[in-house]
Amino acid sequence: MIRVCVPALLVIAFSAGLVGQRAGPVTMLFAGDVTLAQHIEREVGERVDYVFEHWNQIGAYDIFMVNLENPITRSTAKVEKEFNFRMPARYIKTLQGAGINVVNLANNHVGDYGLQGLYDTIANLDSAGIRYVGAGRDLDQARTPLIIELRGKRIGLLGYYGSGTWAATRSRPGVAPRHEPSIISDVQKLRATVNYLVVSFHWGEESADRPSPEQIRLAHRVIDAGADLIVGHHSHTLQGIERYKGKVIAYSLGNFVFGGNRCRSYGTAVLRVVLGEASQEVELVPVQVINWQPRVAERSTADVIIKRVRDRSAIFSESISFSSGATE
Repeated sequence: MIRVCVPALLVIAFSAGLVGQRAGPVTMLFAGDVTLAQHIEREVGERVDYVFEHWNQIGAYDIFMVNLENPITRSTAKVEKEFNFRMPARYIKTLQGAGINVVNLANNHVGDYGLQGLYDTIANLDSAGIRYVGAGRDLDQARTPLIIELRGKRIGLLGYYGSGTWAATRSRPGVAPRHEPSIISDVQKLRATVNYLVVSFHWGEESADRPSPEQIRLAHRVIDAGADLIVGHHSHTLQGIERYKGKVIAYSLGNFVFGGNRCRSYGTAVLRVVLGEASQEVELVPVQVINWQPRVAERSTADVIIKRVRDRSAIFSESISFSSGATE
């Protein structure tokens, strides 16, 4: 068991029985929506180190996965919709500076600048060594899991979003659609080859403070199929976290660094998972974003964030335990 000193924590620990145990723990971070575009671009400009200037407070980690909610492209051919986000390639250094090495692309903005925007995004991520799930040049690629082998552990990741215009098909690029039979099949196949399995869902209603019954039902089915962790986003709000059959479902981690609107300072959180030799520990780390710069939250802010998530977790039949663990 690894203990991490942060101002406030949600701690869930349980036996893992991991296969191929060797050489110490693996630490992973998961965050919600990241959009390095629009308002951030106008104010940050060329300062690629600005956003994550204070992020080293979080401590060491091996994998950091976020939902990247914008294409990385210079294309000006935006599709017809209310909001279009586009991240300049220079902000790849911003992602790298934070240690973000995995992104979910299965969301409603990766196609904001058409096929060229998607192709550019994939090429830019490949060049930078940032790996991705949830989108591809056809349906098979979009559904292909990412498997990371680290210290004798195999970690599998998948990502899905909705359906409609930007759903990939056998012959068309796009995102992995949230088609339940396909997801169950993907999880069952991956389960046999990995020690820890993560599914990322871009889902639910914007501004909602709790998941819908359909989200809860799907999450339970995916856990039953073999997932160890579900990480959600899209609502732009923090929602509750459920413990279901010993596994963890974070229905929405809200905004992490979101330049799609003028809100530059707010409370949010990241999920930290530590895979040990024979145990797993999950912690909710409260985060304070000030002028688009995330940092570990101070005690007073952390307590507010923990209370919000605790209150929104009360709807679940199996509640999780919170530990303030606060320091001044």
